[in-house]
Amino acid sequence: MADETTTITAHCLCKAHTFTATVPKSALPLQASCCHCTSCRRVTGALYSSAAAWPDPSVDLSQLKRFSFSENIELFSCQTCSSGLFCMGNATGNKPWVVTGALVNGPGVARYATHMFVGDTLDGGASIWLPREDEDGKPVKRYKQSRRGDDVEEVPADWPGPKKLSQEQLDAKPSPEVTNLSCFCKGVQLQLRSGADLRSTPEEDLRRWFVDPQTLKYTGSLECCDSCRLSFGSDLIAWAFAPLSHLAFPGDSGRSEFPQTIGALREGVVSSDKDPRLGTLAYYKSSPEIERYFCSRCSASVFYALHDRPDMLDIAVGLLDHPDGARAEGLLKWLDKIGWAQDAAGGWREGLGQTAGDLQQEWAGATGKPLNTSPN
Repeated sequence: MADETTTITAHCLCKAHTFTATVPKSALPLQASCCHCTSCRRVTGALYSSAAAWPDPSVDLSQLKRFSFSENIELFSCQTCSSGLFCMGNATGNKPWVVTGALVNGPGVARYATHMFVGDTLDGGASIWLPREDEDGKPVKRYKQSRRGDDVEEVPADWPGPKKLSQEQLDAKPSPEVTNLSCFCKGVQLQLRSGADLRSTPEEDLRRWFVDPQTLKYTGSLECCDSCRLSFGSDLIAWAFAPLSHLAFPGDSGRSEFPQTIGALREGVVSSDKDPRLGTLAYYKSSPEIERYFCSRCSASVFYALHDRPDMLDIAVGLLDHPDGARAEGLLKWLDKIGWAQDAAGGWREGLGQTAGDLQQEWAGATGKPLNTSPN
């Protein structure tokens, strides 16, 4: 019967590729597996990847860009806008799995069923902010590494557990001085200097909203923005905001030779005489005032550039190799709310965003770490 089936849709940011499947309503929600491993963070730019079995195993992926992620998995993305769409290989039983960030936000379309490789994050990454129970009240299991095999180790939802910090630790300036930043295939390799050298004055603090005036840590933000979600292929996006003056090529000594404005970056990336140190960096113009930078080989999201902010970038947190862990808390201070939460309203991601916001507040209280006040 028609009323017993529904159609689900997945598409990329530029909508060059759209996929649909008709499924029994009883087959929903799709059961998504979340992976927090370092490789998934580097190949997406997000703090985790998530995918679920696509109902139509005969879906034609031949028009998508294909990237060999490992001997067990191939990734499929849009050649134009870099949106991740599908994965397939031995790890999926050689059947297509859809990247959940590509799914249209209908009610009850998908839910997170498991989390794996949480141990790779060192600090729990985004896992500590994601739902701990499903809609039926059943625990959403976390695994330190793989969820299959002889050495499966389940961990608590808040692994590795909150630690109350001393005032000295809370007041500490950002560290280390330099954090490496790279995509999975290493086509993009850069460095981000901390904000420890930035002056804090009332005038500078007002202009430089993306730096905490007390600690000089950059602002980190979790967001539900639809465009960013589609670009990354992830349901929750993590951005760090930083000035271009603090990005550098590896080996730079003295003043950074990295482009100092988004206009110079844009011109450098498309130049016929492109600086080889820009590597595989490319961009997609998602609106007249916005460029989204990505790796043209592995499709990792890298930067978001807005013309109204010519001297700063949003940086994909999943690319940061910080010694504290995936959340890079020695470098970042996280915002006190989920950005663009309205984009998740009315669909299955609404609860995801609400839970993340609530658990952020719970985490801040348990650790004593204050969250950054949102600028708007």
